[in-house]
Amino acid sequence: MSRSTTAKALSIIIFATSGAGCSPPGSRPGGDATLSTQGGATAPLDTTSSSGFDGSAAGATGGVSSTGGAGGAGATTAASGGIPSSAGAAATGGTAGMAGTAGMAGAAGTAGAAGTAAVAGTTAAGGSAGGSKTGGSAGGSKTGGVAGEAGAITGGTTTTGGAASSGGTSSSGTLTPNTGSNVRYSQAKQVIDGFGISNAWLYPPASKTGVYDALFSISKGAGLSILRNRVPFRENPTNDDKFINKDTDGTYKYTANSDGSKTFSLNWSNWDVSNTSTLISDIKAAGADYQVTKFMSTPWTPPNNSISKWKVSDSYKTMNYNTPEVGGTLDPAHYADYADVLADYVLGYKAKMGVDLTVLSLQNEPNFQCTYESADWTAAQFDTFFATLKTEFTKKGVFTQLPNLKIMAPEFANVKEDLVLPTLSDTNVSSVLGVVAAHQYEFGKSNVNSYSPPTLTNSLAAGKRTWMTEFSTAAWTADTSITDGLIVARLVHMDLVVAQMSAFLYWWAWGSGNCCLAQSNGNQPKRLYAVGQYSRFVRPDWLRVDAVASPASSVYMSAFKNPAGNQVAVVAINTGTSIVPLALTIDAGRFGSLTTYRTSASENLANVGALTGGTTVNVSLAPSSITTFVGSVGP
Repeated sequence: MSRSTTAKALSIIIFATSGAGCSPPGSRPGGDATLSTQGGATAPLDTTSSSGFDGSAAGATGGVSSTGGAGGAGATTAASGGIPSSAGAAATGGTAGMAGTAGMAGAAGTAGAAGTAAVAGTTAAGGSAGGSKTGGSAGGSKTGGVAGEAGAITGGTTTTGGAASSGGTSSSGTLTPNTGSNVRYSQAKQVIDGFGISNAWLYPPASKTGVYDALFSISKGAGLSILRNRVPFRENPTNDDKFINKDTDGTYKYTANSDGSKTFSLNWSNWDVSNTSTLISDIKAAGADYQVTKFMSTPWTPPNNSISKWKVSDSYKTMNYNTPEVGGTLDPAHYADYADVLADYVLGYKAKMGVDLTVLSLQNEPNFQCTYESADWTAAQFDTFFATLKTEFTKKGVFTQLPNLKIMAPEFANVKEDLVLPTLSDTNVSSVLGVVAAHQYEFGKSNVNSYSPPTLTNSLAAGKRTWMTEFSTAAWTADTSITDGLIVARLVHMDLVVAQMSAFLYWWAWGSGNCCLAQSNGNQPKRLYAVGQYSRFVRPDWLRVDAVASPASSVYMSAFKNPAGNQVAVVAINTGTSIVPLALTIDAGRFGSLTTYRTSASENLANVGALTGGTTVNVSLAPSSITTFVGSVGP
């Protein structure tokens, strides 16, 4: 980018972590009996299907086995917001992680002398299989995760001899910061759509203000900008979400249209939809301090009951109409019906919620077979359904009335794009698919130092945004410390920089335990502030710009700028236990004064002062911390 005569505001984030091990993703978010009874409210619990809301996970990618968390308490009466209860079945362990050889850092060179080359470390042993899955009783066991792809860790770089302090210690005994432009402001990468959470199955917390400020405030909290809610299509004889109104004979109420489409009668006072409506109203009432700008909806199952029979048995699930929301696959004879009811949902969303729906997902985890709300989809089925959806949405004027609406698929249970490859290559429907999404349960404490998320190359090549729409630390040993926060922050960095994703969403918004980003009791975990080091400063529709991903040992760094090109944010992560000096340099213009925000063991998004600007700004990264620098860039 060329230099400008006008000042450009700049925001830079740097993240420093201590090297802590990780447990495998052997468990997933489990039923937490305390979560959906906030404020004393209750919601229907499925007593015929002991299901968790996000059942079992892929086996761990190496590492020690994790103990599956307890599922939510079972119930025989209506309770717990519809979150299924019993503990999940054990997941099949993942293939042992293939840890690469860890390189030991090269010895520091003395002033003027070349540093000693790094000595290669020994090969790390692969971890044991993933543990049991938290939450939900799950049906069959889940296939373990793929082998860990820990590549060889680069050894210490030999230092440059000759110049004093180059690679070694300077005369004053402090490490000389790196040289060269490490913030490449002129080199734009992907658009950042934002950061968010899900309120599926959740009633408002007892103390709204504190929890909502922690999640959404851009002055006091994380400043999250995306809300993901559940489309409540669950039906069974004991618990029926009753989102689609029925006639006395049990058939869905609809009006037949002259073009062959149907308009279904929806119950917008449904408990889960009502909770989302209340949350959106609270967000809007907070004014400019809450800037949630993107709203996403996900169905866990298509509608189905013993009369409608929209789903049919497949190789995994023989349809059981005592639990018709569980498993099976959408009958092609009802593709148009499902497309029509989704069209009615998105068209009604604005009138009922007061905001436009930004993203409609077609199915939560279509590759994951479980015993809670779910449905199986193949790649061919998605491609065919996209054609039907295009036809029905066109009939109903969805794309005309909601030109900014994006259709999302597949919300895979791990980072893969297999299920949308036929759709991407189908010229008739590829334009309908707007966002390719994945969940991230192949990552855990066992592979925290080696995990590198796959890049969905076909999706990116086709011009699609890629989102990570669900990740949780629910399976991990309870931890609210900076160790947990640094692990989550590093994952955000890897998703944005390595996988080139445009959004990062944590699973549950609030409650108790590791499954939640915010705690209802107000004692917020460091993972909330770690995400906030990105989300408060990297706002929706910003662009990631190129940056040196590892400008110093134990440091990860990423950079961003706003659409107008007059603001920038840089995130760097120091995983060490010592202060790391670093020279921030930019390839276009110069930094103005930089205000510093930091999360560490003793700080939470704390303003720790300002730095004088220039073409180079020398900073110090505190050990085990995440730091954000916010300022301006000018000529």
